[in-house]
Parts: sequence; C-alpha cells; structure tokens
Amino acid sequence: MGRTAAAVLPALILAGGCAQLPTRADQVRQEQRIASLEERLLRLERAVDEARAAPAQSSVPDYGPRLAQLGQQVEALDEQVRQLLGRVDALERRPQPKGDTSRVEALERRVQEIATRLAAVEARPAAPAPPAGKQAEPPSPRPAATPAPPAAPKATAQDLYDRAYALYKQGKHAEAREAFQRFISLYPKTDLTDNAYFWIGESYYDQRQYEKAILAYDKVVQEFPRGDKVPSALLKQAFAFDAIGDPVDARILLKKLLREHPSSEQAAIARRKLEMLGE
Repeated sequence: MGRTAAAVLPALILAGGCAQLPTRADQVRQEQRIASLEERLLRLERAVDEARAAPAQSSVPDYGPRLAQLGQQVEALDEQVRQLLGRVDALERRPQPKGDTSRVEALERRVQEIATRLAAVEARPAAPAPPAGKQAEPPSPRPAATPAPPAAPKATAQDLYDRAYALYKQGKHAEAREAFQRFISLYPKTDLTDNAYFWIGESYYDQRQYEKAILAYDKVVQEFPRGDKVPSALLKQAFAFDAIGDPVDARILLKKLLREHPSSEQAAIARRKLEMLGE
C-alpha cells in the first residue's frame, strides 16, 4: 500500500543541488491520487453507516466478517492518507507553491471519524445465539379446531426497497434492478423513489454499462430536482460520460453540480475532476 501511495506523489528533481518544481504530470498524478482517496472514503463512510443501521444479530452470517473487512479498509486507507500527508508536507517545506496539505489533513480527520464510528458498531452487543447442542423442543400439535392464522401483512414500501438494496449489495445487479423497478412501479412518488433510480444507475455503472447508467441518473435529476440524491446523480452521470469518451458533457454536468450544489461533498470531487479534464 505504501509503495502505491508514494508512487503517485510528485518527485523533486535535483539539478546542480537546486530543487526544481514538480512537473505538470507529477501534479496531475497527485490530484488523481487524492481524488481517488476522496471517492474511496465516501464509499467507506456509506458502508460504515449501513453497518451502523444493521441489527447486531448473531443470526446474520456475514455480520462479523463484514465488520472485520471494514476495519481492514479503514486501517489501509488511514495508512495511505498518513503517507500522503507526510510526503505532501515534506514537499511544501521546499521552495515551491502551496500544495494539498489541507485536503489530505481533512481526509485524515474523516478516516479517524470513520474508525470511531466503526468501533462503536463493533462494541454493540450481539444477540445471544442458542446454546450449542441444545435442540429446540418440537412444537405441540395444533388442535384441529384452531382457526387459521391471519394472513401476513403486505410488504411496505420500505420492505420492498430494502430487499432491492440488499440484492444490489450482494452484487446481484440484474435482480436488484428488477426489484427496484418493481418498487418504482408501485411507489412512483415517495422519498425513496429517487434513491431507487440512483441505485439502478449504480448497478449499471458497476457493470460498465455507462449509457444505461446515464439514463437512470438523469431520472433522478429530472424527476426529483429537489431530492437529496441529485448531487450524487450529477457527479456519477459526469463520470459515466467521461468513461464513454465524452468529456464535453462531463464538464457541463460537473459545472452544473458546482453551480447548483456548491457546498456539497460531491462538489469537492467535481472540482478535482474538472481539473483533471483540463478546466
């Protein structure tokens, strides 16, 4: 991990004992590395928040391993951010323009916040598992005269959405899209509908079906302009356009994001992306 983080930092070229400024290519590589860490950090924050919302039950088979995996990701990201901070700080003590120390310090603070939140999740008591070797007593036979139990209640909008999202998290992209589409057909105007369109877009994006992802993200922007998923949809739509070789539309969307949502977390990433696209 350390070698990867160090490799993307600008080098100081010594000529006759005099340090020269990093080249433009060096600066671009550093920008790309910091932007990549910022994007990974957003995904990690979302994963930790989902772990906090999940019930701490011993009956969930991958609950413990999932927390352990998140802990390893936090430690790895923390190591990379610390190495990046040390290298940027060392460079800024040389006679050259100010760099990205404040951005990397902000990354470090966010990593520590994630570690604290994850520790709180790990400290939650798990639901007690049944004693080993103890078998449940067989149920007593139902009397013939007992009336049939009432029908199970219909699934709520939240239930349907949660099932679709669970499929997405399991990597079952096609099934997740079908489930989200079913949710949208039943609940076309709820607080979760824009989220459903966004996750449809994400499932396509994960499979590199960028054109279809663009259409799904556009549903969020056009039909739910006041929804909280609009900044994320604009950002990922721009990334998708860039992925298919259309930097012009990517720049248009990034500028729209900066203009309409300048203080959002996505706006910070949009600024870095615009710099990479030559703006």
